[in-house]
Amino acid sequence: MRYLGFVCLWLAVSLPVLAGDWTLSREDREQGIRVYTREVPGSALKAFRGEMQVHSRLSSLVALVEDARQGPQWIYQCRALEVIESYSDYDKLLYMVTDAPWPVSDRDSVFVSHLSQDPDSHRIRIEMDARPAAFPDNDDFLRIRTMSGFWEFTPRPGGLVDVVYQVHAEPGGGIPSWLANSVVVDNPYETLSGMAQMLTRSRYRDAVLPHITEAD
Repeated sequence: MRYLGFVCLWLAVSLPVLAGDWTLSREDREQGIRVYTREVPGSALKAFRGEMQVHSRLSSLVALVEDARQGPQWIYQCRALEVIESYSDYDKLLYMVTDAPWPVSDRDSVFVSHLSQDPDSHRIRIEMDARPAAFPDNDDFLRIRTMSGFWEFTPRPGGLVDVVYQVHAEPGGGIPSWLANSVVVDNPYETLSGMAQMLTRSRYRDAVLPHITEAD
């Protein structure tokens, strides 16, 4: 399930290969998407990091991420995404249901998001952290107890924006190794691909958000 007028461009000089323990796991030169994974000590599931570059305004990207009910249209395996409580333009509590292939149980998660913008670079970062006890458990799903990640949007010259989507989660329960290895690559790839498509819609392309400052 996924949430191209806008053309995704890949510029190697703008999005360098990550150093250290990140491993390039998938690259789509046509869409300009790269997916990296890395081991996390004590965890059976790797962390993932997806990168791409798009022609977009910052408000367009934030408007899409903040439009929770449209999450199933572009976020990988997202069945439902809702805002439980909006504390401000910058802080929210959200609930998400994630589909899983049989025989694995579907998951749900409760998490907070915090948006910040650097006043000099105009870079936007949306931090996400699990808060499993902040909303009652649903017996139909297995609650994800540990998750942290972020979206990052960095403006570049020529109306381009570097997009980074990075997450590590402990989904709980038994997950076959074949599925775990697949999800950490498919999730960022399909989500970024879906994001690029959604940005062509006028409701996001023309969005103006008072809490977001566009780069010059």
